[in-house]
Amino acid sequence: MGKLRFCLAGEYPLDTNRIGGGVPHVMYLLGETFRERDDIEFSVVTPAKGRSGVDVVSKEGITIYYVGAPKRKVVPNLLAQGARIAPVLADLKPDVINSHHYVTTEAAIRAGCRVVHTLHGVIHKEVRFASRKRKISIYLHGLLEKRVASKADAVMGVAQYALDEYRPWIKAPGYTIPVPIEDVFWNESATAPGKSVVFAGGICRRKNPLTLVRAMAEVVKRHPDAVLHVCGSVVEPAYMAAIQRVVNDHGLDGSVKFLGVVDRDRLAALLGESCALALPSLQESSPGVICQAMAMGRAPIASPVGGVPEMIEDGVTGFVVDANDSDTLADRIAALMDDPGLAQRIGRAAREVARQRYERHRVADRIIEICSSVVNGGRL
Repeated sequence: MGKLRFCLAGEYPLDTNRIGGGVPHVMYLLGETFRERDDIEFSVVTPAKGRSGVDVVSKEGITIYYVGAPKRKVVPNLLAQGARIAPVLADLKPDVINSHHYVTTEAAIRAGCRVVHTLHGVIHKEVRFASRKRKISIYLHGLLEKRVASKADAVMGVAQYALDEYRPWIKAPGYTIPVPIEDVFWNESATAPGKSVVFAGGICRRKNPLTLVRAMAEVVKRHPDAVLHVCGSVVEPAYMAAIQRVVNDHGLDGSVKFLGVVDRDRLAALLGESCALALPSLQESSPGVICQAMAMGRAPIASPVGGVPEMIEDGVTGFVVDANDSDTLADRIAALMDDPGLAQRIGRAAREVARQRYERHRVADRIIEICSSVVNGGRL
């Protein structure tokens, strides 16, 4: 039997020197991992916003097909994009495609290819956090996700939560695949847990950093040298203004530092200096930053939403705190600062779990195993 002709499809970054978070980052990390293998013939097919035609770039272990796409991600453009990508996949004739976007899954189905669709989020659960202008668009995107999930040969979810939410539409086998993380987060910090806390994510209502800032007002009463590092862009300016008012009202100017978007080396350094990551979100699926903190040996403190309870064992590998409970959040942060031994014990347990779940080669092996089973008639 020859090598598996394996295609990764979805939003792969156009500029690999400037990779954001989310799915494009996962796509890039998986691409770099798959290209190391010698048991597959590996290709990537991705929409390329603002380009026309098809550009093909080959380098060691990987061939990337950039298929021109309109810049605006409105639904009609996305539907048309599937029609553009389908002929590329039909010509490529992979044994199986692992698609990370409903557009490329739709294209694979049109091309008559075997396709394993990956669910990264639950779009229909995020509608309530969208602006009025975007609600209809997100709702339609959710319908498209449900449609392709019902037609795929298998479905993978980054959390069991995602599979459960789409269960009414999934007709094929479903599998949970954790989010892989990059090597920089495996560099265990040489320093003991410090007096800082990290938040990483967009500054918006869904991510709920306002509750964390309120918690810090209590933390600094017990630990005046405590610092919160807020990493991420301002998604909702009005929400940021509300946070700034709390900072001003409680005199937290020196205790809450807004760093904007940071690269992964900087995020790893901040986590290494901290005692915890705090993420009091109102809605999540499987936040990669929790995986990153666990790999660094730092306790994650997050709300029990989406797939988060699957990631954190409360009191063992981190803490689970209700999203709007700033008092308990403050208590958990202060407890880690009070007792560095507790922070280290939880951090060690979190790191061991992360090693088993999120190491990129383990994740890639599992994806290939599942995709091979689709080629072999569903036999794992």
